[in-house]
Amino acid sequence: MSTTSRTRPPFTWWLVTLLAVPIVGYALAYVIVGAPMYPPNLTASFVARPFGIYPHALFGSLALALGALQFNRWLLLRHRPWHRTLGTVYVASAMIVGLAGLYMSVYSFGGMVTHVGFGALAVLLLWTTTQAYLSARARAIAAHRRWMLRSYALIFAAVMLRIELPVLIMAFGDFTPAYRVVSWLCWVPNLLWAEWYVRRPPSIPLPAVERARVA
Repeated sequence: MSTTSRTRPPFTWWLVTLLAVPIVGYALAYVIVGAPMYPPNLTASFVARPFGIYPHALFGSLALALGALQFNRWLLLRHRPWHRTLGTVYVASAMIVGLAGLYMSVYSFGGMVTHVGFGALAVLLLWTTTQAYLSARARAIAAHRRWMLRSYALIFAAVMLRIELPVLIMAFGDFTPAYRVVSWLCWVPNLLWAEWYVRRPPSIPLPAVERARVA
């Protein structure tokens, strides 16, 4: 089997990308259109804090898009300099998202449950992204990939929130309890899955020459 066929994006990559693309557009609409795009219950808080919501939406959309590209190993192997450049942009974007998210979490709708839920998401995003950057600088490639997966799993909370929130609103019949639940549900399962994925035993180890090539 050729290297090309082994590194073509799997179905899960296409699924993640398909789910991420519309949310990238939705987040950009926050920046371009502004208040008319905000959920009614969140409009007052977002309008009062443009320096929180605009960076959060703009750099969140950038991190969501670039993160998906970074996990396409078919592109990585053919455009390695681009991988490094886009990875640097991803790290900077994710750090801005984390800082803006931490600020916005203090004022989040729903009270202490959402303050802590979204605040924990922001702190973990900052931590995992920092670890991903430091491990890349140390050329600890395997560790770098693991931390990047954790970081992107947290960025992907933006997608899961938009999928889960309407379902929760229908289940509870009200926005407030749904938003409290989604402030945790949008990211905790993502991170648990990422942790399981990076700790699972490898199915078929690559030959040494292939591992060196991918690293």
